[in-house]
Amino acid sequence: MQKTILRAYKYRIYPTKTQIEFLENHFGACRFVYNYFLSKYKNSKLPNKTILQKELKELKKNENYSWLNQINSQSLQVAIHNLIKAYKRAFSKEVVKERKIALAKANTPKQKVKALKLGFPKFKSKKDNYQSFNIPQNIKVKENKVYIPKLKEGIKVKFHRPLPQNGKIKQATISRKNGKYFISILIEEVIKITKKPFRAIGIDMGLEHFIILSNGKKISNPKWFRKTEERLKILQRRLSRKALYSSNWYKLKAKISKLHEKILNQRNDFLHKASVVIAKQYSLIAIENLSVKNMQKNHYLAKSISDASWSKFVEFLKYKSEWYGAKLIQIDKFSPSSKTCSVCGYKIDKLPLSKRKWTCPYCNTTHDRDINAAKNILKFALSGTEQPVVPVEVCQEATDEAGSPNLFALAKS
Repeated sequence: MQKTILRAYKYRIYPTKTQIEFLENHFGACRFVYNYFLSKYKNSKLPNKTILQKELKELKKNENYSWLNQINSQSLQVAIHNLIKAYKRAFSKEVVKERKIALAKANTPKQKVKALKLGFPKFKSKKDNYQSFNIPQNIKVKENKVYIPKLKEGIKVKFHRPLPQNGKIKQATISRKNGKYFISILIEEVIKITKKPFRAIGIDMGLEHFIILSNGKKISNPKWFRKTEERLKILQRRLSRKALYSSNWYKLKAKISKLHEKILNQRNDFLHKASVVIAKQYSLIAIENLSVKNMQKNHYLAKSISDASWSKFVEFLKYKSEWYGAKLIQIDKFSPSSKTCSVCGYKIDKLPLSKRKWTCPYCNTTHDRDINAAKNILKFALSGTEQPVVPVEVCQEATDEAGSPNLFALAKS
């Protein structure tokens, strides 16, 4: 079976001084166009794409803004499209609901103003650490260089992994973060999805262990932020003593930013590896649909939940399941996975979070809270599919054949 997908390949680029100036001009111009139209229509209805593009043409004819002609016109148009998308998001059902909730909770005039602005697009600043612009077409890759419009000389790229030969380049995004430049190339490619034997796995997510599998395996939580927290505290204390916006303040700010970038890279690397291993090994993956945003309201656990990054893991698992021919099922967050006995189905009334083991009063089976939850998640998912309801013990045997030790080794690395 073949399937056409869009996949982004991100690489580090090494522009020359002249090319850096060219890229910075593009960052500034796209930011200016976005802010210009946001400011112009801040208190009125935003026109449609066609009208805004006509206004952009007129703006480029103005003597004061003639420098916009040196910028790739399509990149400027994308800035307008991004503004339109931002306004659409602001009036989506979810954001409108959040705005109403925030407005109902607001007590002071400042809180009410903040609630009314919730979800609406904000002005972009040149002081932001992350800057980017989009190139929708005319991107060429030759050897170790990438060629973009308005720039004759190619920009040097470090291809740490090759681009697919049968892929078609759709667009590219050039960005700068912490003084480093990157290019993300979106490729349309055809992949082959091979049908795998039926292997099911249930996954429970936790804090002490990142994920717990229904076959009894537990993948430890790396806790990347927690490991670096003390170093961050020291640097932030030093930053508070520096004169605001002084050269030493900027140097220390860059150090903190680089440390946060390292944490993010470590976390994403772990999440990508874990999600790929699971998506490749199993044909059916069952996981709980957690409301992470509500769980983060618990101030005792909020930092640990953010560090675990469950939402991103599920996001990775969703699209990778499609790539590798797996089916992902998310069960309801109110399903009693922890309170139900996975052997006999007996449900207890209360199970506090501090209680990690419990014994079923009906069949006298002693359960590890997390493993029992993972087994039940798998059972709930199987009961709602066309697949036969296989006993958990049989599913465990099947999953053991799928190479779980590789995933277990990943947690130790």
